[in-house]
Amino acid sequence: MKKIFIAAFVLFSINALTSCKKEIASAQQQAFNESSAQAIGTVSGKATDWQGMPLVGAPITIEHTVWSGTYLLGKTNSKGKYNIKIPSTPAGSWTAKAQFTKHAYGQDYKFDLAGDATPFTISDAAVRNFKWKLSGKKPDGFYYGAHVDLYMWGTDADMTKIKIDFTPLDSVLIDGSPAVSFERSVEDVAGTFMVKDVPIGRYSIKAKYPGKKLLLENRHDSKGAKVNQTVVFGKYGFLGETEYNIEFWVEE
Repeated sequence: MKKIFIAAFVLFSINALTSCKKEIASAQQQAFNESSAQAIGTVSGKATDWQGMPLVGAPITIEHTVWSGTYLLGKTNSKGKYNIKIPSTPAGSWTAKAQFTKHAYGQDYKFDLAGDATPFTISDAAVRNFKWKLSGKKPDGFYYGAHVDLYMWGTDADMTKIKIDFTPLDSVLIDGSPAVSFERSVEDVAGTFMVKDVPIGRYSIKAKYPGKKLLLENRHDSKGAKVNQTVVFGKYGFLGETEYNIEFWVEE
């Protein structure tokens, strides 16, 4: 009976040791895979939202800095990660950019993700991470946010002295971050009066001006002028593929 017990104990110990070795080997393989994702001749990284959660299926574009139309394409995986091998030809440097599409308010919105635009070469183990931002200045001088465009109609108000109150209609913005009320001044941007860099969400807005009651009228519907108007950003006029706006007449 003792011999049977000892044999069973030995067999259990061997199985436990084997299982332990497999777990160690699996962990080592995972570590190797993760380190390989940053190997020489590749660019890798992660795309995340405002909370640091992964953005799945975000298109990644690796573009040559000299040869026009020369680029590599990829997408983030279920963990928001990507890994793209850089070819030996053409020689030179590359840059990485990422986008993300979100369906909301009855339409699709495409966003440029914020990231490091520094060029890299095949000699680098480049890491380029990306983050979804709803506001702030882009490297090209434009903004991640949308803009409200205003046009004078039947008022002599100084447009640059108008302030716009934004009241969110939902508790969160398009990316799920908390929506808050705020006030912005109207600016003259190359001849167009606007409130720029507004985080995309749904708002009720009101124009304020000393000594006047201003009305707003959406230029693209026939609902008339009102003190308060609903804002759902879209594309009006000649805009870039990731730029959004809404247009109002300003009246008295």
